[in-house]
Amino acid sequence: MIVSTTDEILDHHQDMVKKKINKEILTYPHIDDIPEEIAKDLEILITYGNDLTDENITRYPKLKWVQMLSAGLEDLPFTALREKGILVTSAKGIHAIPMSEYVIGGMLHFEKHFDRYLRLQAKQEWERETLVGELYRQSVLVYGTGAIGVRIAEKAEFFGMKVHGVNTSGRPVEPFDDVLTLKEAEERVHEYAYVVIVLPSTKETKGLFSRGYLNRLNEEAVLINVGRGDLIDEEALIDLLSEKRIKGAILDVFQTEPLPKGHPLWTLENVIITPHMSAKSHRYLERCMEIFLANYKAYKTKPAPMEEMVNAVDLSRHY
Repeated sequence: MIVSTTDEILDHHQDMVKKKINKEILTYPHIDDIPEEIAKDLEILITYGNDLTDENITRYPKLKWVQMLSAGLEDLPFTALREKGILVTSAKGIHAIPMSEYVIGGMLHFEKHFDRYLRLQAKQEWERETLVGELYRQSVLVYGTGAIGVRIAEKAEFFGMKVHGVNTSGRPVEPFDDVLTLKEAEERVHEYAYVVIVLPSTKETKGLFSRGYLNRLNEEAVLINVGRGDLIDEEALIDLLSEKRIKGAILDVFQTEPLPKGHPLWTLENVIITPHMSAKSHRYLERCMEIFLANYKAYKTKPAPMEEMVNAVDLSRHY
């Protein structure tokens, strides 16, 4: 039995599944809504991953495989999954197209002053004295050289930007012009006009962008965070932005989500806030279903399915 704990799976997604494997996905808006008679026979769970816990996993004695609809794994009950021998696969990689477009769109926003033109339009003012910038020959430092970072680098290079990446080892990755270690990046972060964060939340990255780290940014820099909110000292960032010690920020992730009403970030004029939507587009679930169907084939036909499954998670390493 296949169950999804998101009601975002629509009729055309169901049609994809029925056409390929002649199965139906039972969908529920929340994991607590799964009836007991369904829970006891549930074999495959499709979820965003933040609803499965050490406590409720015991409701599913026949659960064999969890297909994530997200790349983030930090909310999973790793120990319980490992002890029960449950396979886990993620949706890693499907975010690269929408997130890279989001990042480029944000950079263009700051270079081309679209917000200023909207204000002028509202006042019906014709002002041509203020010149706009260009992405051409600007520098960007991308923290994270995986699938998303690579797509950002490809698009940035199309605009003629100088693109450097950051990973733990400094290992070269195409198409980055150069790749730095985390330590090298901290020493050189002041050199860049755009600093883009696509890192996951790990022991090494949580709180990485401390007050001291943020104070190293160039005063003309724009910080873009599409990784995780707990990577950044938000209080320090608010001080930096409110005092105009950097040009601005584009923030899609936050320490607390939803971002509470009255939070200082809402009112800063040099900040663009989006509600954790940089990865989401009308094609998001379609791409998830493509991964699920490929994995279902391996799950049903291979003696060791994990070796053939897309984005199989090593539960002992948490990735």
